[in-house]
Amino acid sequence: MKYLIILGLLVLVGGLIYWRIRPYIIVVRRVLGVLRGAQTAGLRDEAADFSRRPTEAHTGSRGMSGEKLTRCAACGTWLPASRALALRHSAASYCSPACLERSANPSSRTRKSAS
Repeated sequence: MKYLIILGLLVLVGGLIYWRIRPYIIVVRRVLGVLRGAQTAGLRDEAADFSRRPTEAHTGSRGMSGEKLTRCAACGTWLPASRALALRHSAASYCSPACLERSANPSSRTRKSAS
């Protein structure tokens, strides 16, 4: 009989504790749900970015959506065609004057020997 009374008191105390912390549990569950949803959405966005071509993945919404991207011949950076530096006699385009000079001056590149 005394075990039943002790068990009843423990259930009563446990219920009171749960009733007091229930709002906090609800808030934590909502926050975790939002984080889980954001993580899932982020993974979906990354997968979509990898599956698209660079012209579609790197265009913004401020009027550049129809602009074509070109790749720098020296460093490989993608940039809008309007910002690219292009030479008249070459089809290559560059992102900056430094990359243009680097590609024009092949002596600055060092070669490693196999030995």
